[in-house]
Amino acid sequence: MVGAMRIVAAGAIVCWLGVMAFFGAVIAPAAFTTLDREAAGRFVSAVFPRYYAVGAALGGLALLALLVRLLLRDDRSGGWVSLLLVALMLASTLYAWLVVLPAAHAAREALHQTGAATGAVSTESLVFTRLHRLSSVLNGVSLLAGILGLVAVGLRR
Repeated sequence: MVGAMRIVAAGAIVCWLGVMAFFGAVIAPAAFTTLDREAAGRFVSAVFPRYYAVGAALGGLALLALLVRLLLRDDRSGGWVSLLLVALMLASTLYAWLVVLPAAHAAREALHQTGAATGAVSTESLVFTRLHRLSSVLNGVSLLAGILGLVAVGLRR
């Protein structure tokens, strides 16, 4: 049972990292090179809630598997590292999804309502840029924590 939980956790983390990599390396660049900036922004905005929902589901599965694995083991000292890394990954994903994404959407709407020209500096554009940067940092934290969590799961047999 402990081995099965390790496989479930590792599989969920690998899938989660794959989704992150595919979105960042394929979907977003394709949208912004194929569509005009406005349409690409709308497309990516429509994909983000699903992206975060998939990440949250996979993170919940990985966290549950790691918790079960930790509870079933006699030696509990090393299992906490992978559990904490996946918890960090999940927390940054949930924060990006439930806090940053709605704020970025509101900032984008406010930017459109002001009618500011593309590339023009305004309070709304600065807020949106800051939120976009925060979202990128949170995704980077998730990615790094996921890679380290995967290594930790692999090292703990």
